[in-house]
Amino acid sequence: MKPSGIIALRALPQSKMRIALRYIPPTALIGAIAYPLLHLTGDRGETIYEKKTFRSKAESIASLFKWVTIKMGGRPKLYGSLLKINTIYRGKVQSAVTSFPFAVLYGEFDYILTAAYLIDDDKLAESTYSSKDLTRAAWGITRIGSRESIVSVEDVKIGRTKIEYTEEAKTAYAFPFGKDVKIEGRGTFQAVVDWRSGIGDYSNARRIVMFYPDGIVEVKGKLSVAKLDGEVIVLAS
Repeated sequence: MKPSGIIALRALPQSKMRIALRYIPPTALIGAIAYPLLHLTGDRGETIYEKKTFRSKAESIASLFKWVTIKMGGRPKLYGSLLKINTIYRGKVQSAVTSFPFAVLYGEFDYILTAAYLIDDDKLAESTYSSKDLTRAAWGITRIGSRESIVSVEDVKIGRTKIEYTEEAKTAYAFPFGKDVKIEGRGTFQAVVDWRSGIGDYSNARRIVMFYPDGIVEVKGKLSVAKLDGEVIVLAS
């Protein structure tokens, strides 16, 4: 995928300055493919109201995936300008200052985002979807996160792989970091919501630490890996 230049993903649901995530988390990747996939069954809503709270409909398809991750073609920069907001409440004019930071992905570097979805064949067989539906949905991805985060899908590949176990791997894809994992290479740690514990209600959600490589890094430990089109991704153990 090629981004328009902005990825607006909020680390916190509410605050005066909604800190942005520098890198795209798995929850956003599932949400990105969920919207076009649900359209195939005529479901055009993005949220459901449950137990007095709104939840993302992406949670209904999360079980289809063994793992999701991304390879970032470059290091994003965070930027957020100060904004003055004026409102009228009961005849009184009120003003406030806020900021909506976002990750900037434009400049001389040609940014490319490569998302990888590992599909659980058994869960897919139990669902109303097919691999063809998932391919169509991947082509239908138009944004990642907020409506400002427009992307253009340039290519979609689908194939078969299997999970293997090793003690050493080289990867350019984001992967979960654990206490027994050793990394040789540069990158960034980022705490993200563990999508396997639910999508939508993030106030008490479980979080995991992901490592986003700058290029290819070497990973050592007790690893679960899968090979995709000649590359390796490291899965959560």
